[in-house]
Amino acid sequence: MRTQTISMENLVELLFLQLEHGCATLAVTGISMLPMLRHGKDLVRLEQLERSPRSGDVLLYRRESGQYILHRVVREEQNGNLWCSGDNQWEKEAVHPNQALAVVSAFCRKGKWYTVDHLGYRLYVWLWVGVFPIRKPILALRRRLGRLRHWIKCQRYRHSCCDGHRSGMIDQAKD
Repeated sequence: MRTQTISMENLVELLFLQLEHGCATLAVTGISMLPMLRHGKDLVRLEQLERSPRSGDVLLYRRESGQYILHRVVREEQNGNLWCSGDNQWEKEAVHPNQALAVVSAFCRKGKWYTVDHLGYRLYVWLWVGVFPIRKPILALRRRLGRLRHWIKCQRYRHSCCDGHRSGMIDQAKD
């Protein structure tokens, strides 16, 4: 399969053409939706919004700056305004419903498609949206554990990428 890079303006035109005929498939870029959606590995199927977005929905929306974002609705207000955030973030941003362009209806991970109605996905959404108020310490702990795991591997396997880690640990031990 041939991969081609195109400008965001051209991509948006193609996206809207596809959405007019039902759905569009988009490759995930960026790390803001980790651990659910992985940069360069996963795909999402987008559909036109036929109802008001709800908490847990993943929306494609356009910021006032013109940037296109794929984030999850973490809270909806009585007046219809939304608060969105990436799964790998703890800060939320206000999104007016008019900014929402499409909603994720399915995603592809390791070659297998899952709909947003899949029980495992619904459980993940319920849990991850539910812990939003304490997401910052959870993500900080996850990052620290990842660094510790990397450091342990460096010590065990003497990776060349980890020479700085070993010397840093020696310097800290001297202090």
